[in-house]
Amino acid sequence: MTNNDLQKIWETGMTSAGEWKLNKNNYYEKTFAFTGAGIQSPEFGGSAPATKVTLVVAQYGDGKFSEVITMYPATG
Repeated sequence: MTNNDLQKIWETGMTSAGEWKLNKNNYYEKTFAFTGAGIQSPEFGGSAPATKVTLVVAQYGDGKFSEVITMYPATG
């Protein structure tokens, strides 16, 4: 993936209508529809192409300044 690809995933996640949830590490995460970001894990998704991404950020609601902790292809 290129920096532009990662930027597009971040922008999609930050503007999608899904709800942010506080995870056990006190980071916020959201899973949203996004294709072309990899494959699902063999264990949870049978290595099928991912149709969703989970974005994890330190905080949200602060415009362009959300620190990305991680993002990864999601199952489902």
